[in-house]
Amino acid sequence: MKECKIILADDHSLLREGLKAVIEKYPEWKVVGEASNGVDLLAMLKKISCDLVVLDIAMPDMDGLAALKEISKHFPHIKVLMLSMLNDFSHFEKARSLGAAGYMSKEDAGEELCRAIQKILSGKMYIAPSVNNLLAERQLHNMDSVNLQSIEVLTKREKQILAMIARGMTNKEVALDLEISIHTVENHRANLSEKLGSKNVASLVQFAIQKGLI
Repeated sequence: MKECKIILADDHSLLREGLKAVIEKYPEWKVVGEASNGVDLLAMLKKISCDLVVLDIAMPDMDGLAALKEISKHFPHIKVLMLSMLNDFSHFEKARSLGAAGYMSKEDAGEELCRAIQKILSGKMYIAPSVNNLLAERQLHNMDSVNLQSIEVLTKREKQILAMIARGMTNKEVALDLEISIHTVENHRANLSEKLGSKNVASLVQFAIQKGLI
């Protein structure tokens, strides 16, 4: 497993302790600093070398999004995994636009945290399953009433995959993220094309774009 130096930034000490306990189950990973707000975090980053910051959005003095903006500007080599109690699209989009390498709800921050760190260290973006589901529901609700009947015939997994396709993910990326086979993803794509009246994958993606999924 790849070595990683991590700084935790959250205003709740008990949560930081819990995150640290999960992270340090892996000897290659070490928590090298803790901060309770964005101001202290940025000061710490000037003194301590690290590879990853686990950063809460809601913090006093300087919130996580403001801190993320500064990290992306002054410490672009540092990866940032955002933690949030705010399961909404606007915070996710803002975090992604500011350069976050991952986004997850605090409710997922148990063993799922380790999966997130591993994925980020491999150079990929991590989005927690609960957040993915939230995005899928939000995006699908953007479709106009003319197409409500066609949306209702989709299964939960088909809705999830449609949202992932709309964000430009390949079959392989979808398969890895959902831990299913590429063949299964291809079958879901075929079912989506049939149910939504799309003749091929390109038209399926075009349909998603026209309906505001991305």
